[in-house]
Amino acid sequence: MEARTTSERDLSRIAAFTDGVMAVAITLLVLNIQVPTLEQSQNLDDALVDLLPSLGAYVLAFALVGRFWVIHHNLFEKMRDFDRTLMAMNLTFLALIVLVPFSAELYDTYTKDAIAAAVLGATLGLAAMAHWAMTSHVVRRGFVHEHQRGETEPLASPVGLGFTAAFLLSVPAAYLSVHLSEALWVSTVVMHYPLRRLGGRTSSR
Repeated sequence: MEARTTSERDLSRIAAFTDGVMAVAITLLVLNIQVPTLEQSQNLDDALVDLLPSLGAYVLAFALVGRFWVIHHNLFEKMRDFDRTLMAMNLTFLALIVLVPFSAELYDTYTKDAIAAAVLGATLGLAAMAHWAMTSHVVRRGFVHEHQRGETEPLASPVGLGFTAAFLLSVPAAYLSVHLSEALWVSTVVMHYPLRRLGGRTSSR
């Protein structure tokens, strides 16, 4: 078995740190769901039904943070090197991810208020933009393994900003309809693969 290079070991440390931070963010999401306190005239069945909106917000936020983890993992497993700029960009990305539990709780508490949906959409949009900037940086600097460059380049192209655009569009959309914002968030869970294929076709022309 070949010994790993210093860069590979350091990349593993960055990836492990990122995994830990994102695991904490996902754990914080479930802490937003409180065990119901029953009123005298209320039964537990009704109280649990009242928790359904909070559970829905949790599932949605979990899926979105999980999607960010998947695309981050896919990026780092294709890398062979990094620099300090990438480390700073990764920390910026994580700072935004850690804000997701707060934004999700704000949205859960004030679901009908457009500003709450806008805050969550903006947080997710900025996190997506930070990740796109990282992807663009590693492609431009040649930090991706050559045999995997073709898989990564489409996500660093302008087409790759579709993920970011969906979240940022959800901010003004919230003032038209909160449900429209929710639909845009849900669409991003499955958007990664179509964007990669579209970006690949665009770059091959």
